[in-house]
Amino acid sequence: MRRFSARTFIRRSPAEVFDFIADHRNVPRVLDGVSRWEPLGVKSRGAGARYRVEMRTLGLPLRAVLRLDGWRRPERISWVSEGGLIPQSGGWTFTARDGGVELELRLAYEPPAAALGNFVAGRVESLVKGRLEAALERIRAELEESR
Repeated sequence: MRRFSARTFIRRSPAEVFDFIADHRNVPRVLDGVSRWEPLGVKSRGAGARYRVEMRTLGLPLRAVLRLDGWRRPERISWVSEGGLIPQSGGWTFTARDGGVELELRLAYEPPAAALGNFVAGRVESLVKGRLEAALERIRAELEESR
């Protein structure tokens, strides 16, 4: 498994930041490369909600089904993949601090094809990490400017 994380500080309450992240419609707006993040079924919030996800990395479409396996408002949201080429898991944590919230995004994934996958993942990882850091910055800017 390969792992990485990104974090930012937002001058809003943990509940406000949690609610922004919990709204699946915000994902394609803030995360470059995501073309689809749609609920499967009627449940779109809380543990057990499932999403059909599609993103592009290096021009290749990557599709998956993600299931929320952790949901504790306003502290954390986590997920695991149920399908797709790249098994993954991840989560958001919301930690109250200094009149705001420290928002952290963690991601773990298993590259396909063992050694070759690890070689390619090493090249792609900086691109993906950059996208995640940019998304956190967009979230911070949007929430702090909407005050």
